[in-house]
Amino acid sequence: MSLEKKQDTSSLKQILSRLRAMIDSDDNQYQTRRFDAFGIEAVRVDYDQLTGIWTVHEHREVRQFQFDDIDLVAIEIYDVLHDLRLIF
Repeated sequence: MSLEKKQDTSSLKQILSRLRAMIDSDDNQYQTRRFDAFGIEAVRVDYDQLTGIWTVHEHREVRQFQFDDIDLVAIEIYDVLHDLRLIF
């Protein structure tokens, strides 16, 4: 496996780990996490524990998406962060 693929896999695992922590948290119905690259916030993710709905807010494109699948959320976050890293 190439170094780039290992880094991609590691990044995706880190994203999934943070998203799973949102599911496991029991301190509030609504969980929010921010994801950034180079100190620039690229994505904010909200999770509603009652409905199981994820809302992804992309700052650069000023748009948001809703998902009910953690894997799709992770892929969206990964893509946004990857695109931001390509700019720099």
